[in-house]
Amino acid sequence: MGFIQYLREQNLADPTIKIHAAKVNLYKEKYGNVGYDLDFILSNIDKEPTISMRKSMAGSISKYIKYKGKDSKKLSEYVYKQTEQFQVDKDKRMGETKHELPSLNDIKDEMIALYEKEDWRSFVILFLMVNYQVRNMDLIATVVSSKRDTNPTENFFIVGKSHVTYIRNKYKTSDTFGTKTHVIKNAKFKNAINQIGYVLNPVNNVDRVIKKATANIGRITEGTITKIVLLENNNINGLKKVSKNRGTDLDTLVTSYNIT
Repeated sequence: MGFIQYLREQNLADPTIKIHAAKVNLYKEKYGNVGYDLDFILSNIDKEPTISMRKSMAGSISKYIKYKGKDSKKLSEYVYKQTEQFQVDKDKRMGETKHELPSLNDIKDEMIALYEKEDWRSFVILFLMVNYQVRNMDLIATVVSSKRDTNPTENFFIVGKSHVTYIRNKYKTSDTFGTKTHVIKNAKFKNAINQIGYVLNPVNNVDRVIKKATANIGRITEGTITKIVLLENNNINGLKKVSKNRGTDLDTLVTSYNIT
C-alpha cells in the first residue's frame, strides 16, 4: 500500500492528502530519503525558515513515519512544541500590532467620511481593500456599462441596474487562481463607481493615490489593511474568505501576515 492510499484510509480529505504528499516530497528533495533517525530528521526540519513551515513539514513526516510502521512520537511532540511557540509569538505580535494599527471599524468610519465628502475614488479604493483584500494592481480597472466592453486580459467594473460586477483578469496570482468575479450590491459603492471612469490606471502614481485614500488612517497600505482584516477575522472561515478574495493560499497568509 502506498503513502497516499494509507492517508485515504485515515479518512483525510483529498486537499489534505495532497499537502502531506507534497511536504514529504519536498523533504526528500531537500534532505534525501526520510529514513528512521528522528533526531536527524528533526535537525533537517529545523532548517526550515518559519515555525509554520517547520510545523507543517513535521506533521507530514510524522504521518509518513507512521505509514512505515515506526514510532513517530518524537515528531508529534515537536509539532506540539512548535505550535506552542507559534502561539506565544503570535500573541506578542498581535498585542504590538493592535496598538499600532487602526481598527477595522476605524477604516470603515473613514470610508463613510470619504463618501460624504464625495471623494469617490478614495471611497472605492478603501471599500475594495476592506471587502475583497485586493492588491494595488487589482485596482487598475475600467468602469463600463456592458460586458461587451470588456476583454479577458484586463480588469473591469460592469455597472448594471442593481449591482456592479467586478472582474479581475489581471492580478498577481491570476496564473494560479484564474479570473475572479465579484458581484457587489452595495448601493453606496454602485453610486461611487458610477462617478468615475476608472479606479486606477497605469499612468497613475499608484502609491500616492493609495496613500491619499488612507491619509487619515496612517497612510496604511493594502497589505496592512489585509493584516487588519485577518486580525479581526482570525478563524478558519476568515482565512478561507481572504484566501479566496485575494488569490493567496492559506500557508502564505499564515506566514506572510503572522496569522495562525
